[in-house]
Amino acid sequence: MSIKIWLHRIYYSFWFLPAFYSFLAILFALLSVEVDMWMERIDIHQHIPSFLLTDRDTSRLILSALATSILTMTAITFSSIMVLLSTYLSQYSPRTLDNFLSDPITRRVLGVFIGSFFYFLLLLLWMNISDQASFLIVPTFSILVAALCLGFFVYFIHHVGTWIQVNNLIKNITDNCLVILETYEQQSTNLKSTSSSPWSSWEDEEVRLKECRKAQSYQSGYIQHINLKMIIQLAQKDDLLIRMEKNIGDYIDKGSTLFLYWSLDDRKFSIETYLENIRIGHNRTTEQDLEYGIQKLTEIALRAISPAVNDPYTAIVCIHRLGKVLSRLPQKSLEEPYFYDEKQNLRIILNKESFAHVLYKSFYQIRHYGRQDVSVLAAIFEALALIAEKSPKPPTQQTLWQFAEAICEGIDRSTLINMDKLYLNEKIDELGRLTGHSMKKPFL
Repeated sequence: MSIKIWLHRIYYSFWFLPAFYSFLAILFALLSVEVDMWMERIDIHQHIPSFLLTDRDTSRLILSALATSILTMTAITFSSIMVLLSTYLSQYSPRTLDNFLSDPITRRVLGVFIGSFFYFLLLLLWMNISDQASFLIVPTFSILVAALCLGFFVYFIHHVGTWIQVNNLIKNITDNCLVILETYEQQSTNLKSTSSSPWSSWEDEEVRLKECRKAQSYQSGYIQHINLKMIIQLAQKDDLLIRMEKNIGDYIDKGSTLFLYWSLDDRKFSIETYLENIRIGHNRTTEQDLEYGIQKLTEIALRAISPAVNDPYTAIVCIHRLGKVLSRLPQKSLEEPYFYDEKQNLRIILNKESFAHVLYKSFYQIRHYGRQDVSVLAAIFEALALIAEKSPKPPTQQTLWQFAEAICEGIDRSTLINMDKLYLNEKIDELGRLTGHSMKKPFL
């Protein structure tokens, strides 16, 4: 494992921020004691009003009470986290747990509480070692730290109350998906070619006569991140053409082929430097994995329309959010996966799925389990209409209309009354108008 991947895992682990805050608390406690002892040595305490100074017993009492209080707040915080995780696991989706655990506010609050506890505990220890009679900095800073912890505690309770609402969870997942699309668009803008033909840079006799070689995975797991910029720089230096065989979010086994590459000359290079820029982990993440974010929204919708929960309006919110995400997908040109170096030479060809495939994987389970719910079916047609409105390209509109026809084929017509059919036909007619397909007769 490369040092870069190792450091990334440490930084995004749940215990990193609490450990970092605890380290700062140790330094802060040492600084507080040293400053107070320095002030005592140069007789500054004699020039300070007596009501601002505290003796050893009073300071010890204050620190003991604060340490106990901080430990209690930390226990309440852990209990709140467990309640929230249990709610996510039972009502939403097991995949949504990492949304809350990876939230920096959650880890920061735990870090502040644990660091403050270490701060008070170390001050008590060092006060017993020291023979100093009066203190100014230690009790003053202790009260300020306690006030800071109290503010964080109130804020965390409000934060938990906000996160436990399903609409806020859905919005957070949707925003993560849009960030992935925006990041991909920025990369595409910087690494796309200005030439009309994407194949003209490498489709020559020299490359076609070269036999491709395989780069194999060094471990099993999910592809979490691909550093395209760094790989392109390496490929430009080594004069390589790379075609990815796997995509972000795919599960691979040790020894599986990650990408194929062609070398135009016989220069020496290390393929391990390329593999170090492809991070593989045991779990999927939403750092670059758009399909994983879509899967979370789909699972929340499926839980909502299940007989045990029976909350179709939550499913409708998820479907509308899916439409919002997919409406950005054709605009971002994800079906043109060609990336070039600074000299406009083709360096990487990604293995991207078609828009039709992503559309099907987003809605096929919702269509199957919601085929008897008129509100869910109508929300799917509304989401398709939103995508069609934002994506005026004829191929995309044709794909949307074909998918709408497939949905109509799977509708359980025996459970629909005439008003249901009329309502759904209006939604289909609106989609037909946006995609340029007029309905000669009602679908339902």
